[in-house]
Amino acid sequence: MDYVRIYADENGVSHFEDVAASVVEQRVAEGVPPLLLTGPFPVSSFTIAEQPPGNPAWDPHVAPRRQWVSAVRGRVAITVSDGERREFDPGELVFVEDLTGDGHTSTPLTADFAFLILPIA
Repeated sequence: MDYVRIYADENGVSHFEDVAASVVEQRVAEGVPPLLLTGPFPVSSFTIAEQPPGNPAWDPHVAPRRQWVSAVRGRVAITVSDGERREFDPGELVFVEDLTGDGHTSTPLTADFAFLILPIA
């Protein structure tokens, strides 16, 4: 399973990195055929966040902690401080770890934007 990483370089500039994670075929439960697994990744909890209707655009910000983020509904555009912009659909994984520097900007593209936050344990 591939994912996108957002990180800050030594000058505090945020960038995207495409990561091709290793995959292992494994049986996870009786009666379920072998699945292709990536991970496990240690997480401490999860939160579902929704963009309230009529909310203003988001300001540039750094991640509050190392965390996985994935849209569960709607679409979002993320612009990192090096100027690159990418759009994400539900189910696409983003690992955010630009904890310092110039940060990134998240722009909900649909009124129904909701996302999953999974902080690293």
